Amino acid sequence: MENLRRAAVEQDQLSRVFRIKEHLETLNTCVLDQANLETLGVIIDYPLNVDSIRGPWNLGPRFFEPWVSSELLTEAGADWLHTWEAGIITDHKLAGWQCGEIRAQWFHGCLKNLYKLNSELWEPWKVDPYTLREGTGLDLALHRFDFFDDLTGQYSDREYEPEAAFFPVDKAKPHVDCFVIDSKIEPDNQVLCSEVYYAAELVRFRLEKGEHSGHHTKPGIIYTLQRDLFTRITQAHFDGKTNKLVLRRSRRLELRGPKPTSDAYLLVRCMASRPVGETEYIDEVEAPDDETTSNDSPDTASKFLLGCA
Repeated sequence: MENLRRAAVEQDQLSRVFRIKEHLETLNTCVLDQANLETLGVIIDYPLNVDSIRGPWNLGPRFFEPWVSSELLTEAGADWLHTWEAGIITDHKLAGWQCGEIRAQWFHGCLKNLYKLNSELWEPWKVDPYTLREGTGLDLALHRFDFFDDLTGQYSDREYEPEAAFFPVDKAKPHVDCFVIDSKIEPDNQVLCSEVYYAAELVRFRLEKGEHSGHHTKPGIIYTLQRDLFTRITQAHFDGKTNKLVLRRSRRLELRGPKPTSDAYLLVRCMASRPVGETEYIDEVEAPDDETTSNDSPDTASKFLLGCA
């Protein structure tokens, strides 16, 4: 019976996520303000602290755990240094997403080196959106079109695209990550449409698959390159208590410079992280009679504990 109840919960959450995606498609804007987020059913939770890698996890759960040492990061970065500025300085006519694609090469190279050291964490899919959808069911769509922006009152373009998706090698883990590019840089106190779009899709993917019904939280991580200039890490999950899509966002990380910045190395470290966190439902099973202590009533019923991130 409990499995049926959990499956029903997933279906209700899935319908809510579909509504978020459908509503998002009707908005003629590249960025979302607080009013937009409230209408969509999206909560911006406590900031995601990515600087205190070995320190406290601060005001909320974090579903990834960095493991790469500074020495390994430096070595991986040096091997791919030639890709950092390739083509950007000499060609000023590149579109924002094209600059992002060039900058992404360095990150892909670093991760390639690190995955050789630990191949038991992530299965990367660096393919086009169609191949990714057909091969896995994850639909990280590419968006490139012009429109009249209701928020700014000007004509604009919406350009964002996936670079790669990452699935845990351990199939029991409900996590899923993606690396994406957006040609826009969001103003203060606003959120890129692409962040919400890809967050909703990561959640949709896990819910629709129905392979992790024993997990109350199915975390997704979005690593967004904003052109070749900045990046941000967004952790997402659907909260069963509020029935909202919850995002925790890092500070904006700095990528500008002739060489990889300290924030660039920080992003690589986070992208290579282990998938962790308390995501499973916990069933407390009644102890057998011969193991019941004097403090336990023999007729104590089994309890069901629901823990939500």
